[in-house]
Amino acid sequence: MLLGWLLFMAGIAAASLANHGLGFYTLAKYLAFMLVLAMLVVISPLTPKLLEKSLSTALIVSLIPLILLALFRQTDAMVILGDGRMGWLASWPGVIWKVGAFVWPFAVWRCLKQPHIRNLLLAFSAVLVMALDGSRTSMLWLVLVWGVLAAVAFACKVHAKPVRSHLGLLLLTILSFSIIQPVLLNWVSGHYDPLISQLFSETKDNGNIINRLEETDITPSNESTADRLVSGDNTTRLEMLHVGWQHAVETFPWGGGFGSTRVMDFGASSVIHMTYLQLLADDGLLALVGYLLFLLYPLYRGVRFVTSQRELFVERFDTMLCPLSTLTLFLFMGLFHPLSNELTEWGIILAALAIVVTHVSRRH
Repeated sequence: MLLGWLLFMAGIAAASLANHGLGFYTLAKYLAFMLVLAMLVVISPLTPKLLEKSLSTALIVSLIPLILLALFRQTDAMVILGDGRMGWLASWPGVIWKVGAFVWPFAVWRCLKQPHIRNLLLAFSAVLVMALDGSRTSMLWLVLVWGVLAAVAFACKVHAKPVRSHLGLLLLTILSFSIIQPVLLNWVSGHYDPLISQLFSETKDNGNIINRLEETDITPSNESTADRLVSGDNTTRLEMLHVGWQHAVETFPWGGGFGSTRVMDFGASSVIHMTYLQLLADDGLLALVGYLLFLLYPLYRGVRFVTSQRELFVERFDTMLCPLSTLTLFLFMGLFHPLSNELTEWGIILAALAIVVTHVSRRH
């Protein structure tokens, strides 16, 4: 794992040297991540249960701003969202789904084992956050995790009440996506931005502002998450893959420098929305290999630990599900999203890595 991270940083450094120092500053951040991981491994007594509690707490806290937002809109208050840099706990659309996706695996597993009201509420909170955000990645993750865990529960015969468990999860999912999400969609997706822009651009004529606001069509959008999943516009994503691959071939093997591969996304310059292609194009083959080694080797060790003794499989699966699913989700997100720059997300990943390293090394 350490070798992978060193290769990753060496790849960034090599790409920077080959491109007049472009992206060299990022090495400081990734060096700090390495120091944090070392401290988590050596000092902090992290456990899988502690990670579960932390993620569950973050999920509940993240729901509070969404509830407040709904209450404000119910009273016709104007809600102005920030620029998206306030972190997960401010429930920023496009980011908040991740905390729900991290919680979803162990929430589903608890429901499959014991469909108590507390476990169902945790699963409901996770799926509600994913539904409100509307990320297509989270929808794929939701289905894949549910299917895999259902198969594991069936094979290991750990179902307490299988019909009740799956029926409860299905009802919560339908409620979130077919009723709650369409109603609240406009409250969390910025459809009031044009009105806010008018208020700032026409401050000289107050009467004109009022007239324009009255004439503005603010009909709620009928777009649902299902619509985005099935018929969403993927033109920009396909262009990103094309441009990314072309740039990777042109700059192979060292890459063009951190953040150099970009396309226009609705009038704004954006990086490639696929971590692995982005790394290959920007930082070269060495960085890509190091990044994959850094994440895949601990995941492999964790899976091997869980499956090495059949009689202990259920116990170990139950214990290691949270950190291993966290790493799996992070790798899965890399297929559809750029390399993460979110400190909250990296903190969770580093904690999961530390748990796998310490727990597996101690017991296997």
